[in-house]
Amino acid sequence: MKNNAKYNRMRFLHSLWSVEMTAVAVLMFILTSCDKNIDYKGLFYTINESPDERFAQSMEYNRTHGYAKIFVDRNNYDVYVMSDIHVDYTTENLDTFVGDYLADTTAAPFALCLGDIINYKGHFDYFMEHVKPVTDDGRRIFYTVGNHDLYFDQWKEYFSRFGSSTYWFEVHTPNGSKDLYISLDSGNGTLGVDQRDWLEDVLRSKYFQGFRHIIVFTHTHFFKKDASQGHTSNFNMEETYDLADLFDRYNVSLVLQGHSHARDLTIFKDVVYLRVDALEDHYPDAYYTILNIGEYINYNFVKVN
Repeated sequence: MKNNAKYNRMRFLHSLWSVEMTAVAVLMFILTSCDKNIDYKGLFYTINESPDERFAQSMEYNRTHGYAKIFVDRNNYDVYVMSDIHVDYTTENLDTFVGDYLADTTAAPFALCLGDIINYKGHFDYFMEHVKPVTDDGRRIFYTVGNHDLYFDQWKEYFSRFGSSTYWFEVHTPNGSKDLYISLDSGNGTLGVDQRDWLEDVLRSKYFQGFRHIIVFTHTHFFKKDASQGHTSNFNMEETYDLADLFDRYNVSLVLQGHSHARDLTIFKDVVYLRVDALEDHYPDAYYTILNIGEYINYNFVKVN
């Protein structure tokens, strides 16, 4: 009797597993047939370059191009930050950001973009047209890659346009203060082994060099507080705790993140984690962020629609 019950239970579980796998296969077929502009497979797993492979390419780029050193003309300076622009066929909010930034003659000569630049395949050209006035003005945008920028095997195009997604740069002020900015590639919701080790090496080597602030910027946020992102590139708890301990150990001042389109400020182990709003068109509460970097770091959120 017991053997029969065990056999029947195993048959039931096998049948249930078969039904689930069939349902998943049917769902994937339906989804991939619905909209060719959305990489539904990319929502669930990575089929292209791994984080370690992208990191290796980024390091080779850094060896060739070096790391930037920027001199600003004031001790307190403003940094414009945008995230989750998701450019498709309109750029109204992006154009507002670019216009406001260029009109602000006191802003730092660089801005930050926290990823998810585009929404669909092949829209990098459109985005680049609308940020060209920034480079034409002699200013610069530092980018980090988002999960949407990796969909449809687009890392190659991202890399050809923006270069490394893992790097650092320094900002120097007239009074001798200097700030360190570190870009991390979190497009898959993990740093991978090699990037994580590189991060610790950078933090350790820079720790005693007298930086006023260390600011980390990346796409995926570290503290998931809801299910809005589903399966798309979220850090697991163990990696979050490891990185949070690392940031605390080396006195990181601020960690900038995007991804969820919702602003959040979390302080954990004396490190500020600021998740900024989306700049996406058609989004009901689109904002960009201005950081004022001085003895302290302050934030200003600018609504664009």
